[in-house]
Amino acid sequence: MGSSQDQLFINRCVSAAALVLLYYDYALTLSDEIERFWVAKPKLTIASALFYTNRYLSLFGHLPNLLEYFWTSSNPRRVTVCTNLVISHSYITVVIQVVVAALLFVRTRALFARNRYVTSVLVVTAITVTFYGGWAVFSAPKRTYSPEDLLQNSCFLPLSKEIATRFANAWTAMVSFDGLVFGLTLFKAVTTKRTGSFSVLDIVMRDGSLYFGVIVGLCISVIVSFYISPDYLRGLTATLTNILSSVMVSRLMLNLRELGSTQATHAISNIAFQRSDETWNLTDPQSMLPTSAPSHSGSNPSERSF
Repeated sequence: MGSSQDQLFINRCVSAAALVLLYYDYALTLSDEIERFWVAKPKLTIASALFYTNRYLSLFGHLPNLLEYFWTSSNPRRVTVCTNLVISHSYITVVIQVVVAALLFVRTRALFARNRYVTSVLVVTAITVTFYGGWAVFSAPKRTYSPEDLLQNSCFLPLSKEIATRFANAWTAMVSFDGLVFGLTLFKAVTTKRTGSFSVLDIVMRDGSLYFGVIVGLCISVIVSFYISPDYLRGLTATLTNILSSVMVSRLMLNLRELGSTQATHAISNIAFQRSDETWNLTDPQSMLPTSAPSHSGSNPSERSF
């Protein structure tokens, strides 16, 4: 791992795996996106806008990485282009993580029926994490690179320990928000009575648990690599983690829409399900009662969806 040839090979293998995963998953799920977002719910909502932003920012924002990771040239003047590619990569990573956090916020807030206390905790945590992470990345000391810093004929540049520490702090903040979301989701699952049918909570717990487990594991690998890896391998799995984070949140949204399409209606920001004989709404406990059961308000639950 110490030789430059080994570091270049490892970087390119991990980067290639991440980019193949991103574009292959898009090809696999494009038909689902068209069916569940473009056709079934063409009206633009906050949730769908965040979904599209996450999906296509990740899709097109990582295109310059192809040049960054696989461009081969012996021209020493390429160091300027490579430096700009590295900087733009940092910006894209921050923006994608903010969008992913916004999607998790919308999903979790809906799960708790827009409870103001839960919303307040999420908002305060999200703002704190965003500002701290942004500060850690963008206030990091700038370094002027020379052609000698380039790894062989590639576009890979070294990351100093001081800058790597700042980036590690930003990733740690991101993990803390993911942990809060997972904890709230787990709390909701434990305290909610189950009806025996497959529900939105099952989808959220299944995909949310998988998301948390995979992303936390990868984030830890990123943080550790920032501290102990050689200069050219620091943050080795950052791109893979960023792409997987985006892909898995997109999958969660698609699965929630699939549940809605099989039960007539679904909305991420006002979770509702409807069949021909009854309507359930997670934000209205009365609507979960059987139609034969009396309502405390004396009237049938109203249908609410978006």
